[in-house]
Amino acid sequence: MGASAWSVRGRFDGDPEAALDAMKARVFEEGDYLWEEDELGRPDSIDELYEVESVQESGTHSVLDVHEFISATGEDDFGTIRPLTDAELVAAFGTEEPSVADFDELDKAGRLPYERRPRWSANCALLYENDVAVELAIWGVSGD
Repeated sequence: MGASAWSVRGRFDGDPEAALDAMKARVFEEGDYLWEEDELGRPDSIDELYEVESVQESGTHSVLDVHEFISATGEDDFGTIRPLTDAELVAAFGTEEPSVADFDELDKAGRLPYERRPRWSANCALLYENDVAVELAIWGVSGD
């Protein structure tokens, strides 16, 4: 099938792990991920999804494929989520505190920064409203 770029954003209340869990739950519940096993029917839980061989081999082409936050200067690896550095935020968004609208504009135009990331990993950025982080955006590339 090849690799796919994907993005998702969700409410941020100060805990990136909680935001990630909520995004994963929403994507799973909405079925907004690659599922090629129609004869099996969709799984009842994310844990069941991860047990499916085709998911282990090809992924879901969604936020369900990443699991671990690393530092902004950390090395991208399988399943990691790396925040953009301040310089990368400015280069991509023109500010260290991008808004939801800034993110949506780049996402819609296909201009989110993907070039530094290997497959099966992601970047993230906090999105701001009136100097307050209100959402977390995560975007990546996954698939075989």
